[in-house]
Amino acid sequence: MRKTLLLVLLSVFISHAAYSQAIIDTFSQPVQNSLTNGELRGSVFDAKTKEPLQYATLYILQKHTGTVTNEKGGFLVSLSGLDKKDTVQFSYIGYKTMKRTIGTLEKFPAVYLTEEVFHLNEMVVFGRAPDPVSIVKNVVKNKEANYGKNPAVWRTFVRVRNTDDIHRLVISYKKGNIPELDQSMIAEAEKKIPQHTISYTDFLGNLYLPANKDDTLKIDPIRSVALKEKNGDEMKQLENIFRNLFTGTGQKEYWKMKSGIFGGKLELEKEDTLPAAKDTLDGNKVKTEYFDRMLNYYLKYPTLNDKKKWEFLYNTGRYKYTLAGGIRVNGEEVYVIDFVPDNSGKYEGRLYISSGSYALIRADYRYAPQKTGTDFHLLGVGYTENEFKGSVYFEKKKGHYVLKYFSEKEGVDVTFDRSLALLKKRKRFLFDKTLKEIKVGVDMEIRSETSIELLVLDRRPLTPEQFTGFKQKKEMNILYVDQFNDKLWKGFSIIEPTRQMREYKKQGENR
Repeated sequence: MRKTLLLVLLSVFISHAAYSQAIIDTFSQPVQNSLTNGELRGSVFDAKTKEPLQYATLYILQKHTGTVTNEKGGFLVSLSGLDKKDTVQFSYIGYKTMKRTIGTLEKFPAVYLTEEVFHLNEMVVFGRAPDPVSIVKNVVKNKEANYGKNPAVWRTFVRVRNTDDIHRLVISYKKGNIPELDQSMIAEAEKKIPQHTISYTDFLGNLYLPANKDDTLKIDPIRSVALKEKNGDEMKQLENIFRNLFTGTGQKEYWKMKSGIFGGKLELEKEDTLPAAKDTLDGNKVKTEYFDRMLNYYLKYPTLNDKKKWEFLYNTGRYKYTLAGGIRVNGEEVYVIDFVPDNSGKYEGRLYISSGSYALIRADYRYAPQKTGTDFHLLGVGYTENEFKGSVYFEKKKGHYVLKYFSEKEGVDVTFDRSLALLKKRKRFLFDKTLKEIKVGVDMEIRSETSIELLVLDRRPLTPEQFTGFKQKKEMNILYVDQFNDKLWKGFSIIEPTRQMREYKKQGENR
């Protein structure tokens, strides 16, 4: 379970997330501009349905580099070192590969791919119609052999997005002995906490992946850009109050959050706090460990080990599988299997599984209609995982399958209607002494969404000695900006920013 609830409750007191704006999603139109500032932009679509193809692969043959389209089918390619005769290869599993020169794409930036799924009787290799349930079960049986963990360096681009929408928030002051946080200040804070907060973070760097499962990856950052709303002037007073309160914590003192019989210490360190947003591209130092922990967490998803998120691989009795046909991917015959819930299953989607190795090459799936993940309501606290969407794609390299990209999107609804106390305590022999306290009643409802896209741009082998010898820096630079612009990633072929990201800017709208 994510720490959504704790983060939301902390925002009531700390308000670090006071980034306010209202954005209308206008993604329906494809990218129109083709060539700007040394960059090529376009979109990839299904030739029949005209729907955008998310995460289609682009590969520049002459340069051995590439990228993928974004969730709306848009792509961006840096033209640095390229000429009009260079060729871009577009591929999407289940579709015919297409090649276009840079010169052609400058004139016609919209690319239409044709679906290529064969009926079983067109593929001699299958012989007889196989059982789709057996095929899916073999994915798990052959997982260790197909996805061997070898030490490697991945040149990786990562995009993380977070959105929170407060649908209801009522804070009632009960008692307290912190002069800076009196009843009037709490009432003012309730008015100023933003109804809508949103942030994007793009990261480019080298990931050093170990062979030993007990070791964690190391990162060598190249560039990181965060698009976050700058705190409004009206919130600075409240932020300064909490900054001073936490900074003034003595060696034997600590802060604690408590609600009824539940509570826990707040592990607040100065080094863990990200700097405020900047209007310019001035660099800020942050702990590299922050991204290290984040990537270690998210990279657990494409290992296929999470039996909750990959339920349809481990609990086949909960699903109905249909063998839709077959395709050929890089010389391999691949089964195309659709699945929907049967009994208690939660997901629906499509799988692409090698007929020879039973490796899962690609999966695209989401919660089925009327299905949710964890869902509980107890003692005034509600938590419902009501949105999930996942996609993963593996490439075959030297007999093993390695990650090319994955995306994961999760949405939760949180409700909270309880008393909440923030206490400053001093450690003593028997019972810790309460030095400061504020207690409020909180009644709120919040919608939270988190998504990540990870693309492996390049990879090279790594010896255990090289992994051990690489020393991860303690700090890294991060660029904070108020609005995306083309200068941020000039010279890099990254995942094209969506229109929502490009239009994102300060709005100054609060509740």
